[in-house]
Amino acid sequence: MEQAKPCLVTISDEDLGEVYRLNEKTTSIGSHEDNDLVLKMRGVGVKHALVKIVDNEVFVTALEENLVLMADEVIRGSTRLHEGAKIEIGSASFKFRFFDDEDERYHKSLRQLAIRDGLTELYNARFFSDALSKEHEYGFRKGSSLALVFMDIDHFKEINDRFGHAFGDFVLKSLAELLTTKIRGYDLLARYGGEEFVFLVREESEASVGELAFRICNDIRGRVFNHAGIRAQITVSIGYHWWNGLDRNVTAEDLLRLADDNLYIAKGRGRDQVVPGKDDLMVGEEIESS
Repeated sequence: MEQAKPCLVTISDEDLGEVYRLNEKTTSIGSHEDNDLVLKMRGVGVKHALVKIVDNEVFVTALEENLVLMADEVIRGSTRLHEGAKIEIGSASFKFRFFDDEDERYHKSLRQLAIRDGLTELYNARFFSDALSKEHEYGFRKGSSLALVFMDIDHFKEINDRFGHAFGDFVLKSLAELLTTKIRGYDLLARYGGEEFVFLVREESEASVGELAFRICNDIRGRVFNHAGIRAQITVSIGYHWWNGLDRNVTAEDLLRLADDNLYIAKGRGRDQVVPGKDDLMVGEEIESS
């Protein structure tokens, strides 16, 4: 019989269904990158808790006055976890379970269905929103920059009406593959809406984010989409906003709104362009619709 291993399964909205196997004798949990289990959620301390395996029993210990709850009660000292126990660390909630490999595969498949877009296999809007909140909070703590790049396919309804939805789906999947090659492994790309895509770019200069946006716009303009005997070219409009991580008056919702405002400006100026660009209007300045 395959031996079941101790795991923490996320049951809170952020990272719902994520399974963390406790492989080592000691697992450190906290917001800093050097922890074994890194949680960038609200209320998680730099070194928040330890989970130890002793003689096949599992214990959790809160560190440095950090709050860990089990069954809604504060953990005092080292406390043994039993199968199905619910623990809370900051805003993250987990159930303690023993899973074998088949259990893990099952939960991972459910997790993928919850966070991935079915057509493009990119992350979906819900996952992106959760990730943005965590990255924004991380940016506050570290003073590191964060940028959002919004992209929308121009006249996508006309593409569907003229060539059919099968070709439209092909365009979306092909774009997802192309865009995936433009990001670094630790950045994030999601399908945000019907024909909208969004990049979350960590710790990059404002100039580099602008170069990425222009490169994407130019590359797509020059690409020919060839499927089932149909050949077509498309364009995209892009709006982005860069945040230095230091202005504490800027919320995660502000970043989303400002990038979306710039996308709207790009659309209003005639599409097939990037905002901000050279000699740009300020965000929110009145523009004429094309």
